[in-house]
Amino acid sequence: MWLATCLTMKNKKQNKPKTVYKEDTGETIYSMAGLEGKTPEELDRLAEEKKKRVAVTRKERRAMIRAAFEVYGPKFLIIIMSFSLVAVLLYLWLS
Repeated sequence: MWLATCLTMKNKKQNKPKTVYKEDTGETIYSMAGLEGKTPEELDRLAEEKKKRVAVTRKERRAMIRAAFEVYGPKFLIIIMSFSLVAVLLYLWLS
């Protein structure tokens, strides 16, 4: 009985069709360069622009950042103080 069961299960396994995979020919169906939003021409243009960039030393970079803070810092503080003043006035008016 057991031998007959093993033989029938063995026959069932042999009749299962095998999956046949096609070989990869290396052929590209669709360019994947544009998936992140950039076409191959844009990537080439960006690479050329990167080569043209000017090298900035650490000291120059810190000077540029400091100058930006000196220019935009007072403007930022004025905006924060204005919102604070409006909040205080609203609090006094509504209480």
